[in-house]
Amino acid sequence: MVPSAHTSVLRSGQTSYVLRRFDLPRFLASIEKYRINEVTIVPPTMVSMLAASLTSKHDLGSLRAVPCGAARLIKLHKPTYYPEDDDTGSVGRMIPNLEAKLLDDEGRPVTCFGQPGELCLRGPNVMMGYFENPSANAITFDDEGFLHTGDIAYCDQVTQRWFIVDRKKELLKVRGFQVAPAELEGVLLTHPDIVDAAVIGVTPRSGSDEDDGTDAPFAYVVRRRGNNQLSEQQVKDWVADRLASYKRLAGGVQFLDKIPKSATGKILKKVLREAAEKRVNGQLQRSKTSIWKASFASVH
Repeated sequence: MVPSAHTSVLRSGQTSYVLRRFDLPRFLASIEKYRINEVTIVPPTMVSMLAASLTSKHDLGSLRAVPCGAARLIKLHKPTYYPEDDDTGSVGRMIPNLEAKLLDDEGRPVTCFGQPGELCLRGPNVMMGYFENPSANAITFDDEGFLHTGDIAYCDQVTQRWFIVDRKKELLKVRGFQVAPAELEGVLLTHPDIVDAAVIGVTPRSGSDEDDGTDAPFAYVVRRRGNNQLSEQQVKDWVADRLASYKRLAGGVQFLDKIPKSATGKILKKVLREAAEKRVNGQLQRSKTSIWKASFASVH
């Protein structure tokens, strides 16, 4: 069972089943009825399957693979004699016939292992281009034929594994340093009383100590249910104690009941960024309800 845009299974002669729309009961029943071997899903679907009591009522033993993208899922299962562990969060090694290069903000090649840059790829499995869209192709491909992914990545010298840091457009520029929101979000999620978090960059209040023309990291945080004692300062201290000084949450912290996300589980950072800018600059105090109304409108 795959999205209709994924045609590789059809080309390889595999039988495909397509649901008109996602419905968990029908989805689970179809896996059992048609003895599905593989389903390609997004994180919210995975979460629904794990949380629903209905899942245990269906025989899903035919499943052999469940590809899931757009979120980090760490779960290892292997024979004891397999020599290699990988719980690092790596996306793996470069496959044969695929070329990669990293570019800095100025478009210059990154030549050092461990140094992040924009990941650019060239190979037979990379798309040829956008159909009848020369302007998009000019932005996406360079003169050497490399596709600019927009992902910031680096390669480990010892293991040759690649790691994705964040999306290029999401990076914050703080006092001359690049800060990946995903790194701060990861640190926040290690706090025992934080169940979800989103970090964006805001413009500091005029005249403040942070008013240097760059971004100030700002965090939206969801506290664990039943614990409303966690304060903004405690959240700031948690990050400050674990990361470099320029990565501290200088923009502030706001608590929400839930982080607004799209149907595919992607954080609606544009909505959060607009709300945070107004809050930090003192132009308007946006309530949690108004943020959710804006996020709902952006999805629909």
